[in-house]
Amino acid sequence: MVALAFTAAQVSAQDFGTVNFQFDSDQLDASGQAQVAEIAERLKAVDSYKPTVVVGYTDAMGSPGYNLDLGLRRARTVANALAALGVPVDRVDHVETRGENELLISVATPERRNRRVTVRLDDILAACRSYRTVSINRDSIGPSLEQDLLAKLSRAQTSYASLSSSGQNGAAFQMAGAAREDCGIAVGYGASDIRKVEYAQRCLCSSARLDVALAY
Repeated sequence: MVALAFTAAQVSAQDFGTVNFQFDSDQLDASGQAQVAEIAERLKAVDSYKPTVVVGYTDAMGSPGYNLDLGLRRARTVANALAALGVPVDRVDHVETRGENELLISVATPERRNRRVTVRLDDILAACRSYRTVSINRDSIGPSLEQDLLAKLSRAQTSYASLSSSGQNGAAFQMAGAAREDCGIAVGYGASDIRKVEYAQRCLCSSARLDVALAY
């Protein structure tokens, strides 16, 4: 999946590393090759249901349109290199570009630290409109998912209790209640139960909505 500019806000992410590029280049130099190799080893050592997201950036030189394309080419270069190093292709779920947006160093000069590609494991999108869009399946069930379900259940319970005690009954309270119920059911199901996946999806989606509601 490719996004050409901005994506929805993410709830949380686990960074696996950054790859830097030469000026106006989408090819890996020796330093970049070493950075990709390190990231590949880290990814292969992690058993996670979360998608791997590869995002390309540029410095502030050049036009916005050109830099969006250059950022995407850089991200694709890294994604292809990860696959060549043994990272399963289906682990790389999103290849995105931000172009010259989100500069690490706010300068108009060709700053190398801005010419980068980041690799991370992302949680679900904060703007979760339907649990059916959460891309997990029976193969996703395992310790990593179960740990996240328990953490999200605990957060929902804590948020619900806090909002209830303060007399709040707005969107955050409603989302906390929904997440508490969905995550509780998801945790209650065993790994072999046919509805485990559905309620895990519901839990992750409700929790994402809770995060958005709590931010306001």
